[in-house]
Amino acid sequence: MQSPYEGRLIRLRAREREDEALLYQWFNDPEVTEFLSMRYPLSHAQERAFIESASEISYGKASFAVETLADSRLIGGVGLERTSPENRSAVLGIALGDKTYWDSGYGTDTMRAICRFGFEMMNLHRIELEVFEENRRAIAVYERVGFAVEGCRRDAQFKFGRYTNSLVMGLLEGELIGHKE
Repeated sequence: MQSPYEGRLIRLRAREREDEALLYQWFNDPEVTEFLSMRYPLSHAQERAFIESASEISYGKASFAVETLADSRLIGGVGLERTSPENRSAVLGIALGDKTYWDSGYGTDTMRAICRFGFEMMNLHRIELEVFEENRRAIAVYERVGFAVEGCRRDAQFKFGRYTNSLVMGLLEGELIGHKE
């Protein structure tokens, strides 16, 4: 049986205090946060508070650190939040902060692992996310694992002096592509 926390390349795990320095570095890097809704610098105290709140994983907030299987290196974070038991749905957020792992399959593997976890362990029926329309690399990953564009929120985000559209994408139970690889 495959671990509900592992993909082919990554493992989902709880966040630890030791993760703070890397998270602080990543989420104060404009290249990492370019397509995230974050726009203000984060302090060490904010990162420590985030880790403390995110370390209590539950149905309401299944938030994980993402580490490589090969060497247990922290490369980012992913989570299912704003869950609705009545609708069996959640909102997905992902950020791979270690840029050396971009464009190498780690994002795709992370998406498959968190969606599989959501469907098989949390009994979700629907997972949705929002993505900046110009974030083509992320959109390609989301489509590769089965997400479909369901709508466009026009001028939904203001960042870098301009408005940008935000796409709403969704994945239903049974639509995950490549989850048994």
